Amino acid sequence: MIAALGLYVLAALVTLVRPGAGRPVLGAALLAHASAMVGRGLVVDWLPMGRMDSFATAAAAFALVALLSWRPRRAEILLMLGVVIATLGVALAFPQDLRYAPPILRTVWYPLHVPSSFVCYGLWFAAGAAGVQWWMDRDPTTLRRMDQLALVGFGLWTVSMVFGGIWGAVAWGAWFLWDPKFIWSVILWFHYVSLLHLRLTPSLFEAHRLRVALTWLGCAWVLVAWVGTSFFFGKSTHAF
Repeated sequence: MIAALGLYVLAALVTLVRPGAGRPVLGAALLAHASAMVGRGLVVDWLPMGRMDSFATAAAAFALVALLSWRPRRAEILLMLGVVIATLGVALAFPQDLRYAPPILRTVWYPLHVPSSFVCYGLWFAAGAAGVQWWMDRDPTTLRRMDQLALVGFGLWTVSMVFGGIWGAVAWGAWFLWDPKFIWSVILWFHYVSLLHLRLTPSLFEAHRLRVALTWLGCAWVLVAWVGTSFFFGKSTHAF
């Protein structure tokens, strides 16, 4: 995992010098990262859990989004790599112990719901990074990328929430609980559906700055829904 972090930093440095050359390094970093996660999963015979592994899985999802959505735009790429490096750095700050999954998590809905949620977060962070890039170059193609990333994230988030609801019904006997993570998941859904409606409203189609601002606000809501609900909103069924 430390080797992967080093390669992510190297990818950022290469991108800083030459934006188009950092992608192969990012690919190598993601391969090293995935190999480490697979090794930890084989030890516990399931997807690794725990605080360290949750953040490490999220970092891998963000790196995958960065790799697949790569464009040779320095600010956009560096922001995404910064998110990956910070997330994996947080993961490595936790104890490296392994935890066996309790029976409640040994269901197909866990690998369907959790990794897809992290990919959604990555897509929305990438949309926010594209918004920063647009603010710098005012390129219409960058704005379209921002909208597309936000839209794909919204669609996948909807599917992820369905998976999570089924998991909740299996695990707790209820499709929805008044739990901070549940509530903020719904808030995220409404935020991005509002952004989608803004994009499709003819009178507001040219409100580029407003769409960019809402995309940045969405990144803040992601942090609240992802991290805040586990550490700052009291006891949650989704706490790390």
